[in-house]
Amino acid sequence: MEELQEHLAQALSQCINNGMKLPFIVCAISPNGSVLVTRVNEGREPDALAQHFENDTFTPPINIMVVDHNGEAARVVISGRSISYQ
Repeated sequence: MEELQEHLAQALSQCINNGMKLPFIVCAISPNGSVLVTRVNEGREPDALAQHFENDTFTPPINIMVVDHNGEAARVVISGRSISYQ
């Protein structure tokens, strides 16, 4: 989970660098059925909106969708140690 948090932080930084505006709704989905939906606000801790963890883990590839305040969306895929932004 710690590695996932690091990847999520990188992905959100990239979204901000690409001009997306907070707050974000972030949905992370793993093929094993694990799901995490979070609202990310500036200056506050993330708010968990929904979550389900199979065996307390996410298995790659992990698909992440980020939707910003203006409705812009980005897809991030984490495969092992690599991250792709779409």
